[in-house]
Amino acid sequence: MKNILKIILITIISLFALIFIFLATIPLWFPFEKVKDFLVQELSEKINREVVIKEIKFNILKGIELNGFSIKEPKRYGGMDFIKDESIVLKYNLLALLGRELVIHKFEMISPYVEIIKEKDGRYNFSDIVEKFSSEKKDTSKISDKPQQQKKTKESPIKNIIITSVSIKNGRFIYADYSKTKVFSLKVEKFNFDMEDIILSGVKPVSIKMDCNVQYDKFNIPVSLKSLLTTDIKNKKVKFEINPFICGGINTTGKIDIINFKDISGTINSTANTKKILEVLPPDLTQKIQELNISIDINNDLNFSLINGIFSFNNILKMENGSLSYQNKKIIENLKSKLTMTSKYDYKGNFNFLLAGNEVKITSEGTSINNPKESVYYIDIYSPKFAIEYLLALFPKKEKKISGSQSTKDIKKQSKILTKKKKTEIKNMPGVYLTLRADSIFYKEVTIGKTISNIRFVDGKLYAETAINAYQGKINSNFVADINKETYSITADIASVEVNKLIDDSISVLPKKDPNKKTLLDDIKNKVYGKFSMESKFSGNTFKDIANTITGDGYFMAKDGKIATTDIGKDLSNKLGIKFLEQDIPYTIMYADFKMSNGKINIKNFKVYNGPNGENGDIRIKGAGYVTVDKEIDFKIESEISPNQAKILDEYFARNLSIKDISYAYNKDGWLPFDVRIYNTIENKKYDFSQPRMLDNIKRNLTKKIEEEGKRYLEEKGKEIIKNLFGK
Repeated sequence: MKNILKIILITIISLFALIFIFLATIPLWFPFEKVKDFLVQELSEKINREVVIKEIKFNILKGIELNGFSIKEPKRYGGMDFIKDESIVLKYNLLALLGRELVIHKFEMISPYVEIIKEKDGRYNFSDIVEKFSSEKKDTSKISDKPQQQKKTKESPIKNIIITSVSIKNGRFIYADYSKTKVFSLKVEKFNFDMEDIILSGVKPVSIKMDCNVQYDKFNIPVSLKSLLTTDIKNKKVKFEINPFICGGINTTGKIDIINFKDISGTINSTANTKKILEVLPPDLTQKIQELNISIDINNDLNFSLINGIFSFNNILKMENGSLSYQNKKIIENLKSKLTMTSKYDYKGNFNFLLAGNEVKITSEGTSINNPKESVYYIDIYSPKFAIEYLLALFPKKEKKISGSQSTKDIKKQSKILTKKKKTEIKNMPGVYLTLRADSIFYKEVTIGKTISNIRFVDGKLYAETAINAYQGKINSNFVADINKETYSITADIASVEVNKLIDDSISVLPKKDPNKKTLLDDIKNKVYGKFSMESKFSGNTFKDIANTITGDGYFMAKDGKIATTDIGKDLSNKLGIKFLEQDIPYTIMYADFKMSNGKINIKNFKVYNGPNGENGDIRIKGAGYVTVDKEIDFKIESEISPNQAKILDEYFARNLSIKDISYAYNKDGWLPFDVRIYNTIENKKYDFSQPRMLDNIKRNLTKKIEEEGKRYLEEKGKEIIKNLFGK
């Protein structure tokens, strides 16, 4: 962009210099009535463009004035104006001109217009002019290289051109770049510039003023400058004072000193309030953030120097009186911060504020931040009570898009989960290192205890290791994500937490499509008690549709608790007339293995026992099956009812299975098997009460009875035969 501006500036200056050389010299040697035609012809030939000058006014003592000056675009642009100016006024020093020096003490342009276009092929709308100048220089150099064709070059009538004051009124400049997919357009409207006679700067400070509106995309940014320039030719010093420069609500003041006409030093101070900065936003963006109210006083002090070609600086950024609210709810208050940066591009900073009324302290430092491949950032966040809910409220909610589930058959499981690395092993490696410490963290109605999280972003990979004291136990997790490859792995370990509070809090923060509909999770809310532990590991190779693409496995276990009556239990009780299903089920262990892939959670080895083998309870439960993220369910429960409670089933079996004596259905240990299959969807559950184990017991027990009855019959018949034979 700098090279483009440089080319544009050189081109425009060259054109105007060429014009005024002609204007300043031709009237001295030619009749004035021929000047206009001669100038138009010469310029047109020089740049190979149509040049228009409507009127020239010339006074050898007062100066030159051009009215209606323009340079046209090539024919492919349809005769549009490349450069035009309503009026150009040039007043010069006649005595200096006689000495072959053009000293312009007033250069004024009224309503100038310039449009720079970068075409799709990378060429500019002035490239033909630059190429023509270049070719003429090459031709001249080739001729001069041949001794036999060397000619005496005509000496230029003007040795030096010096402009001491410039004035531009109501200028308009446009830059359009069509070489990119999205067209870039920048407009400068109502450009006014005024620089007093710079020669007087040795006697008094001279004024330099500028104001304009910069339009980029939908943004309209007002810009203005007021400054003073002082020169000391004898001591080779220049002082430039800015008071002020205003751009988009940012007010900048300062001074720049030039020593020996080469070394530079200065101080720049900028102040702003975010409300003033946000005023430049277009209406559509303003509408989007209307519920966000932010106000921060910003002050930036920059001290810099360029001595013997070595640049150095020290920058201090301060923020005070900061506040932020969303939907009339205060989120951040009393924000105060200070950040210092040096010319080594190292920085140190601290932030203090109230987040939802709770104190938050952030300290940060970084090195080589100008080089992303070498930069290192250390950030430490501490709060006695950290409010996640209010931070999440700042992120706009994305509209949900309906898309089909992605198949994960080709997902390759990571063979090893990346183990924890000690901080000393990666210290000073380029990246971001963040530590979060909180005595407690809360989100909505959920509050958890002391938390420490180490987060690192190194070489495109995100690592997060978190330890939480919560629910009278501990929760540890390790997360690794490769941002470029979109792969990730998670391990989570939960040790001896109060399961009822964990389940209740987990359910309360999960989003629900329909808050009025109950799910399987709602059925167990506030109904499962005990000490809960879990080990799990998950991984995936895409960040899209994580619920259907994540894979993983693990186990969970709860000890010494109970399951209070669930809706499923009540439903079964009503269907079967088994009242004890509405009662609490105490257990010494509840355990299951699980495996997840393709949006399906398979559960195996599920059991609920009270006692080593469940012998201390009224019921012992085993189960296996699956649930899906789409709320499909197919789960088989194999329960066994104690002899005492089994008697309650007599009526049910006599009524529904025409079995008046269920003693044949018992296991060998005297417990009665009872199986239930729950399937279909969570909202529309179906039940299958077929009893294959009970039927197997009946067959076995009846066979045994028949065998025993047959043996008894043979023994009785044998006794009768012996008595008849022997009379005994």
